[in-house]
Amino acid sequence: MAQLQMVCTLRTGTQERWRRLSQEVAGSRRAQFEASCRQAGITQVQVWLVQLAHSELLLVKMNMQEPQQTLKALATSKRPFERWLREQLQVLLGWSVQEVLPVPQGDLLLAWVDSVSSYAIGCPVEGESITRKEKEDVTDYEPTATRGE
Repeated sequence: MAQLQMVCTLRTGTQERWRRLSQEVAGSRRAQFEASCRQAGITQVQVWLVQLAHSELLLVKMNMQEPQQTLKALATSKRPFERWLREQLQVLLGWSVQEVLPVPQGDLLLAWVDSVSSYAIGCPVEGESITRKEKEDVTDYEPTATRGE
């Protein structure tokens, strides 16, 4: 199961409109929302409004099997509920979710993978393989020096 997290800065003056949209989705459109999530393979959705000193953020967390495939299906669906929801999101965000699919275009600023932790839990870093001996070596690893020495 993969978790997809999205963070968007709220446009000025839209907080109440986001709250009303959330109430409508959780209320009168709940059955449509649940059916849409189930059909797309989404098993959990959380939407948070985060208040900062000088702005607000919308944090969306979704659990699903195939994030890119799911988002693409939702962004291109012709079913009435998905079209309606896309229209609401475009008005509130000021951009279309279709603009960022299938892969967001941008500059990757930082990427890091802890290869020792990956090996220790038996998950080799992508593109590498690990032998049983290497796994044992990492699991039995003890540092030879400690901080302050």
